[in-house]
Amino acid sequence: MKFISSDNLKPGMVLAMDLVLYNKYNFKTLLLREGLELNRSYISKICSNNISGVYIKNEEAINILKKNIISEELLVDVLTKIKDIYYNYKLKNLVFDRRMLSQALNLADYLIEETTLTNALLYRVLEYNNNEDYMFQHIINVAILSISLGDSLEISPYMLHELAMAALLHDMGLLHVPVEIMEKPDSLAGDELKIIREHPANAVKAVSSFVSNDVLMGILSHHERIDGSGYPYGLKGEQIHLFGRILAVCDVYQSLKKWTPQQAIQYLSEKKGIEFDADIAEIFLKNIIVYPEGHYVKLNNGKTAIVVKNNPDDCLRPVIQILNPDDSLGEEVNLLDIEYKNVEIADKGHNFEYIVSACLCGEKTRYDGKVFVNDKIKGLVDQGKAIMVCPELAGGLKVPRLPCEINNGRVVNITADDKTENFVDGAFKTLETAKKYEIKKAVLKEKSPSCGSKYIYDGTFTKSLIQGQGITTRLLRLNNIEVISDEDF
Repeated sequence: MKFISSDNLKPGMVLAMDLVLYNKYNFKTLLLREGLELNRSYISKICSNNISGVYIKNEEAINILKKNIISEELLVDVLTKIKDIYYNYKLKNLVFDRRMLSQALNLADYLIEETTLTNALLYRVLEYNNNEDYMFQHIINVAILSISLGDSLEISPYMLHELAMAALLHDMGLLHVPVEIMEKPDSLAGDELKIIREHPANAVKAVSSFVSNDVLMGILSHHERIDGSGYPYGLKGEQIHLFGRILAVCDVYQSLKKWTPQQAIQYLSEKKGIEFDADIAEIFLKNIIVYPEGHYVKLNNGKTAIVVKNNPDDCLRPVIQILNPDDSLGEEVNLLDIEYKNVEIADKGHNFEYIVSACLCGEKTRYDGKVFVNDKIKGLVDQGKAIMVCPELAGGLKVPRLPCEINNGRVVNITADDKTENFVDGAFKTLETAKKYEIKKAVLKEKSPSCGSKYIYDGTFTKSLIQGQGITTRLLRLNNIEVISDEDF
């Protein structure tokens, strides 16, 4: 939602809330309804009624966020399928069978479809919230990246499927490694390292009766390096099967998950033509999506932005759109432009830790239109650590408006007009904002019928306080969000 002055309204914009007019007796008349798409006639009506501006749905933000977001169902589905294959292999005492082969073939088909046909996974790394299934997450991501890279190299559909199979089975030999070695936190000793380095050969032995020679060679050579420094045979250059050269790049990139994106990209760039096939690594670096479209990123200036478009010339510097402190979209920035040379993406995600009452930050949201600034709370906003909210405006009320208080569980204004619906609606919209950014703390205005956390006015409009909490505070606390009074912050 974004406030747009009447002079800047354009056809096609969509009203974010009902637009009402009040007469001198404070009776309201609905002028235009929420969700209405504006045309020239509606804009003229707004201007003729001397309305300074209206709140517009920020459809651009919605479209960006929806774009290219991978569903939770897909994340769970592919992880479950690869775990089934590997767990069955372990339960069968490390014996591969036709059922596992069928599962792998079907998963390869599915990943190819989602990667190259729908482009949903093209050059994407799936991100999970836990590390318990790291090996399986690694295998799926190596498969997705390998399919993407193979597609860019224009290998045939048949060979692309074989490559996908090699990727899905490339680490099966790790199940032969004792758990104490796999989970050892310290550096591996010589004998332990030797056991680890046997995993490509062990995987080949397990599946040799079920897959093609191309698949086997891909599995066997995914740790070979073109300068001969890899294992198990120290092969060089073209001696390494194409699948092995593709898997090597994807496997290493995914293995550098704990590094920053800048470090991982730099490593591949430096090793291009030394350890990794120069042409394959170049294509990978040109296409890899480090920051997916629609995802939040933290900037080195403390701001948060949404990725709008990736730049093929530099995967670390996409086109972004700055997120304003009121949750609206601001300036669009191409990080390749020279004027933004000092702006860099510091990390994925966002910086927001709090939602705060906008009326505490110099915004004209109070019922009487007065402006107040709490420097400490405003500092959170200026540092990019807080999103400003006003539940009452979000619920459709305007500035100025008559004062409201809670009386017998209802929110009424001084003329006894019931505004409960507006306050409840605004509370839920505030909760949506908190959930959207996974924010667990709020600093809100004390005594407010929306935001009071210890005291609220008693409903008599005599400035008398009672212990209680506002509508928004109550809803946030019910959803395990800590609400802090501005007087205690």
